[in-house]
Amino acid sequence: MKNIDKINFKKVLISLFWLSLASGVCFLLIVAFNKKDAEVCTGIDIEIVGVSNHYFIDKQDINKIIQKYSGEKIIGRPIKEFNLEKMESELEKDIWLNKAVLYFDNKGVLKTQVQEREPVARIFTMDGNSFYIDKSNRVLPISNKHTARLPIFTSFPSILKGMKKNDSSLLASINVMSLYIQKDSLLMSIVDQIDINKLGKFELVPKIGNQIILFGDTADMAHKFEKLELFYKKTIPIYGINKYNKINLQFKGQVVASIKGKSEAMADSLQTIKIMKTLAEYSNRMASDTTKNFSNKSEMSSSDISIILNSLQRDDDLVSDSIIRKVGSSELLSPSSKKIISSAKKINHLNK
Repeated sequence: MKNIDKINFKKVLISLFWLSLASGVCFLLIVAFNKKDAEVCTGIDIEIVGVSNHYFIDKQDINKIIQKYSGEKIIGRPIKEFNLEKMESELEKDIWLNKAVLYFDNKGVLKTQVQEREPVARIFTMDGNSFYIDKSNRVLPISNKHTARLPIFTSFPSILKGMKKNDSSLLASINVMSLYIQKDSLLMSIVDQIDINKLGKFELVPKIGNQIILFGDTADMAHKFEKLELFYKKTIPIYGINKYNKINLQFKGQVVASIKGKSEAMADSLQTIKIMKTLAEYSNRMASDTTKNFSNKSEMSSSDISIILNSLQRDDDLVSDSIIRKVGSSELLSPSSKKIISSAKKINHLNK
């Protein structure tokens, strides 16, 4: 009987201990909740992420959206009156914002972190409208606050309200090409705009010179741009900046360039070299704004000029002979070809 009473008394003590502990926890929670309800907003801390160069929305804009929903008097208001989930939803309705996260820290500061959409290309439609797209191909409006320095694409065929499947595919190609160009400072200095022809293919318009660069689609895009850079670095200094009316990059392993005509002589070589040096200096200045600097690439050897010499072609309707030569083969080179190769090596030395 005594043993039974002893066991029961022990159980009662254990039960009382746990009951007291639970009551204490509940009391602390109630105090904490009451204290939280009594706390007020002491400030706002806004952080904008997701962009590197182009800011189309600033902290003042974010603050206005918050005030529009919660009222102008934010600091000093009880924290319990803020519906943070609803405020996040209101912020995400803005076209330039991708995501918003709001919370209060232990000092009562309203922490606001928003992710901005960053445009990757500017597009002009055939009917004169213009817009940006971001990495997800989301259409973004033109802003009167900021103009982004981006590759420009013209003659987009679609009206945005009735965009077709082919147009969406074209937007994806524009996205890929624009991002590639932005990573290379030399390409940014060469390409003025990219026109879309009736077949949905790309034609590049250079900043220097009057030729059209036939690019085609984005298939084998990296190799096409490598050929274009090689052409500008090795061939233009020799033949002149305005000698060709078309540069075609669509042939595998070749650059086919058509000459304007016999009546249009080659530009003065010194002037051409001056232009190319200006282009190189411009490219270097732009390198700090891009994620990839062309100068970091391994230098192309002077033997690479053979790729261009094997690819250059006069327009058959304008000139009867061809300047295609098999450099490095058993075929004897003409004196003019030897002179061209010698000049190319000199230019290559200057570029280094």
